[in-house]
Amino acid sequence: MLSANKASLLFDIDNTLVNRDAAFDAYIQNFISRNQVAFSGEDMSLLQTEMIALDCHGRKDRKLFCQELLQRFPGLTYTAESLWEDHMSLPDFVKPDSVLSEMLERLSADYQLMIISNGSASMQRRKLQRAGLTDYFEHIFISAEVGYAKPDTRLFSHALNHCHHASVVMIGDDYINDMQPAMAMQLKTVFINPENETVAIRPDHELSNIHDLEEVLACMI
Repeated sequence: MLSANKASLLFDIDNTLVNRDAAFDAYIQNFISRNQVAFSGEDMSLLQTEMIALDCHGRKDRKLFCQELLQRFPGLTYTAESLWEDHMSLPDFVKPDSVLSEMLERLSADYQLMIISNGSASMQRRKLQRAGLTDYFEHIFISAEVGYAKPDTRLFSHALNHCHHASVVMIGDDYINDMQPAMAMQLKTVFINPENETVAIRPDHELSNIHDLEEVLACMI
């Protein structure tokens, strides 16, 4: 039976629970240092910026990202497949966030915590483990395991089948993949929007930092 006195919280992973951009930045610094010969003659001050732009906050298809990186830097001695294998070390650069962990500990006493995320199951689960967050979540649904990827509402429906509460809140940083389908399904929404992205339809709340989530939830539920 659904309970109306609390809520189920659905979290995205990348740039919501885990600072994926910071991890990618650290990975790219390491990658450049390991492949300096391939970047001979490049302006090192612009090199990392260009790779980060190619990455598009991790939202670009990973095969396409690898292909574009190899086309841009033909001196790299990788295939698209071996470059992806190298990229699989990204979770090793994820840093724990003690403030977030403490907040999730408190929230887990009052809310059902769940995850819905796109991506590789191995990559996403390793990011959570590296950040020390896995144990806070009752269910973790990843597109590669479920068979549907956001913004496909079937991934959301799959998660909703496991929700204990009538009130459900989606918390994520991607307006297209997280906010739009959640709003279409009439879920409550919290948009993690540090760059103050302009959107057509406003979610219920916007935050520049997930650390402020508790105060917002107290007003919403």
